[in-house]
This record gives sequence, structure tokens and C-alpha cells, in this order.
Amino acid sequence: MKLKKITESIKFAWGMRGTSSLPVGDYLTRRANGDEMMAKLALRSPLPDAISTTDITVTGRHGQRIPARVYRKAGSDSRALMIFVHGGGMIMGSIDSNNSTVSRYVDITGIPALSVGYRLAPEHPYPAQQDDVIEAIAWAYSHAGELNIDRANIGLVGESSGGGICAGVALKLRDAGDHPIACLLLVYPMLDDRTNSAKAIASKFLTWTVADNITGWNCLLEGKAGTSDVSPYAAPARATDLKNLPPTYIEVGDLDLFKDEDEKFAKDLKAAGVAVEFHLRHGAQHGFEVITPELREGVFKQRAAFLSTHLSA
Repeated sequence: MKLKKITESIKFAWGMRGTSSLPVGDYLTRRANGDEMMAKLALRSPLPDAISTTDITVTGRHGQRIPARVYRKAGSDSRALMIFVHGGGMIMGSIDSNNSTVSRYVDITGIPALSVGYRLAPEHPYPAQQDDVIEAIAWAYSHAGELNIDRANIGLVGESSGGGICAGVALKLRDAGDHPIACLLLVYPMLDDRTNSAKAIASKFLTWTVADNITGWNCLLEGKAGTSDVSPYAAPARATDLKNLPPTYIEVGDLDLFKDEDEKFAKDLKAAGVAVEFHLRHGAQHGFEVITPELREGVFKQRAAFLSTHLSA
């Protein structure tokens, strides 16, 4: 991508979000701007005609009511399931915010999806988000017959903070021996609460800034981001034992604040014997496939190929 196109993309994103100059800690304005941006993008991305959706509510063990949405493609006989976890820096987003993204995955692969509307920080700090996703996974397991899915072919798909949540959930499920996951697809995942700076070149193009990141992590961790009192389940980049995790796809742009932490996580997974597919997108920033639609088709084909390989029921 040429520099001019990158710059235009950044201006578009900042113009819709308006977060580039917000002070650390202002999660409410970030949330309002993010919701406005996603609503505008949704108008530009209607669902494919072949995709149908059904809204449900999952009741958690602690009485929480978790909104979720089931996506299916007409004519598909796939018995796999992808569980989608949206992004938003832990402080914003909903099942509506990634409606077009989830439908695109389902349309390309034919694999049904369950999108989870987990609780947001700071109103609900860690581990509320992971608890909600685990409850949704348990619901899918217990309703496998009704959903016509094979429990051995359930994968986790997460973007940004959703990717970090998915990685933490996979670690928890592995350690608990519950509800095995067939694969992980992590798109520019938010993995490390200690990330508080950016390289000089990337810093000019960040759509998720250092101030955004410090805000999101501290909302999630009740002000403890960067301290020694952070669980590796909350910030998976801190995990020292990554063995026996499922095959994992990781993708990030080289103009993304998360580039270094994502690249290191991929290397650490490989060192632990995990099958990893890693893609570094050159000239790409956080949320690049939304901001620059010309990149969308190719990257979605690669993601879909990974899902189709590992969710083959």
C-alpha cells in the first residue's frame, strides 16, 4: 500500500473515532466514538443474502445475561462452529459492531458462528469478559444437538481485544481440561498489558494509540496494568507455558501497536510445539481490513482457509 493511501486510511479512521487526542482514562468518549464509527461502517456493509441470524441470551453461572447471535449460511451442511469474540479494547464493542465481519466469515466458509456480547470494562473488570466467553462455549457444547454441531470442531475467532480474550480462554480451558477448542484465529490480538510505547514510524499511523491501550488495560485490570499483579490468563503474553494449545493463526500489521507482542507470541507458541500460521501485513495498521477494503478479500480468504482446514466437520 502506498504512503498516500495509508495516510488517507488513518485520517478516515481518526475522523470517525476521534480518539487520537483523548487523554488516558477517558473510556466513555472512546466508547461513544467507537460505537459511532462501527454504526457508520455497518451501514456500508450489509449482510449477504445467504446469511441468517438468530439472537439468543446465554445465562451464565453467576446469573449474567450474555447477548449472543447465531449465524448460518443457507445451504451449508457444516457441523463445525466458530465462536466469535469482538474487539474494542476491552471497553467498547458489541455483537452488532462486528455483524458484517462475522457474516463474511460464515459466507466464505459455510461454518456457522456464535458471536458473544461479553461484558465490558471498567464496569465489569477481568475476568468477566473471559467468563462470558467460557459460558458461551459451554452453552454451545450443551446445545450441540439443537445446533447440529460436532463438539470436536469448535474454534475461537477473535479480533483485537477479542483475540486476547480468546487466547486467555484457550489457556484456561487447557488448564481446566474443559471444552477443548479445535483452533484459534487471532487477528491483531491485544495480548500484553505492558505495551506502552510504539516505534517511531508506526506511531505516526496508529489507529489504536498508546493512550488508548493504557486506558483499555487499566480499565480491565482496575489500574494494575504493567504491574507484577497481572494474571497470564488476563494478558496471555505473560504466559510461560503455551504447550498443548490448539493450532493458531495470528495476523498483525507492521503499523500496529501490537506488532511486536503478536510476533513474539507467535514465536513463543512455535517454540512450545504449537502449530502456528503467522502473517505480518506490511503497510497495515490496526483494523486495516475495515479501513482499507482493497485488502479485505485476500486476508479473509487466508483466514477462511485456516478455519476450513481445522473446522472440517
